[in-house]
Amino acid sequence: MRIGCVYSIENYCSIDKPLRSPMEIPFGISIIATVLKVAKHDVDLFVISPVTPVRKILEEYIKEKKPQLFCLSAVSSQFPPIERVAALIKEIDPDIFVILGGHHASLAPEQAIECANLDAICVSEGDGPVVELAKQLEEGKWPSGISNIWIRQPKTGEIERNPTAPFNEDLDTIPHVDRTLWEPWIANPGEEASILVGRGCPYKCTYCSNHAMEELAEGQYVRYRSSEDMISEIEYLTKQYPQMQHIYLEIETVGADIVKGIDLFEKLAEYNNARKEKLSFRINLALHSNFVRIEEKYRKFLELCQKANVTALNVGLESGSYRVRREILRRPRYTNDELIGFCRTAREYGVATSLLVLMGVPGETFEDYMETVGVVRDLQPEDVQLSIFYPYLGTDLYNVAVEHGVIPAGGTEESNERHRATLNLKDFPKWQIQFEFIYFWLRCFKGHWSADKIFLKMLRAFLLRFTNLSALARYLIVNNRFCKYIFKTYMEGPKRVTGKKEDSIGTLASYHTGEL
Repeated sequence: MRIGCVYSIENYCSIDKPLRSPMEIPFGISIIATVLKVAKHDVDLFVISPVTPVRKILEEYIKEKKPQLFCLSAVSSQFPPIERVAALIKEIDPDIFVILGGHHASLAPEQAIECANLDAICVSEGDGPVVELAKQLEEGKWPSGISNIWIRQPKTGEIERNPTAPFNEDLDTIPHVDRTLWEPWIANPGEEASILVGRGCPYKCTYCSNHAMEELAEGQYVRYRSSEDMISEIEYLTKQYPQMQHIYLEIETVGADIVKGIDLFEKLAEYNNARKEKLSFRINLALHSNFVRIEEKYRKFLELCQKANVTALNVGLESGSYRVRREILRRPRYTNDELIGFCRTAREYGVATSLLVLMGVPGETFEDYMETVGVVRDLQPEDVQLSIFYPYLGTDLYNVAVEHGVIPAGGTEESNERHRATLNLKDFPKWQIQFEFIYFWLRCFKGHWSADKIFLKMLRAFLLRFTNLSALARYLIVNNRFCKYIFKTYMEGPKRVTGKKEDSIGTLASYHTGEL
């Protein structure tokens, strides 16, 4: 059976190649497309952006290929363009079955199923249910009785709300992502790629959807793939793209199960030592006082990083205000001094750190924000991933924003979330948040970074507000030698000091935030 899959992005590189690198490939729709292909279906993938001629593409595809099923995916901010895609599909051929998955369908199912152009939505994990859905459609049936899928009855319009199945606790049963589906949409397919390490997070941060996703089904929510399965995918990936040197290990935090994390690092070290050309890795780590207050414990962890050639860690500061972290964000417990001490020690082992920083959260004041600036200025991390808070449906902090009355009457903007201020806070107004998103780099790195590097960081922050301008910049970085040189020299991730020279260890700024 012929099946189309659609993924939508806001920050694009060009009309034909909207994605800059493999780091921008999302795992959700990738796994859906892959399991359908493994099940012997003919799968086509489309990446759309605000400048994509969607009608033309869909009309030609549907006329020529005659698909029976379209799988769409969206977070809440990308639901409007995906909803328009569903309407176009039904306008061209009303008989095509259209299903929506992703976080919006899972966290706001009643709102999603109201879309008249959707025949079904998937709540929770879809890699198993979507194969059964395709099987029933291929047999000429109107789908029914499939776990995790809500199905609209064609004659009555009634919704069949099927129960959710337990979480799949054996992630090794999920096939490796078929990246050939994405190649037509990526400008630089041989750059750094990401490998899925696990699913779920043990923490309950209010700005994150993990706590809501965990409530959708029974079973173990925090899960790891086996080290052997991950390494087999890395081996295949590097043979497929021989020029690839950097791998991002995608998991909420490697500390979710430290025993399995240690096993992974040991296996990576063994694998890397057997390679002619070593790979470098980076991964997320959520700090906790139980871990960072004991220097001997975290030094052993950093020794393992060094052996495995894990050269960069994304570490969540989020806010330098302890009050904001604990009372508003409900982050794991750690002090600023503990975080700074850990990151400085990491440098001794050749491990760079990129701080994750979130600004403009409900209840935050300008004084709280300046505490964040103070921590960053004191630490001088190799890089910072700076984001403006966006109220995602299904999160606790979205409800707090509603209670505080700070969400605009017309709702939040559907574009450029994390880069554009949408909330007007009492003690940190919207204009000031947007200004500080740009000025942050001068506040934190004046006297430490070169003036031209600070200027380029501020320019990027400014451009990220504007979809077309940021797209032009991304296009020039990919296609213009001078712009590519500037990006690699000043913008492409942290440097690690090896004693002989500073080595670039990969970009830190594209996957989660869609930055330049």
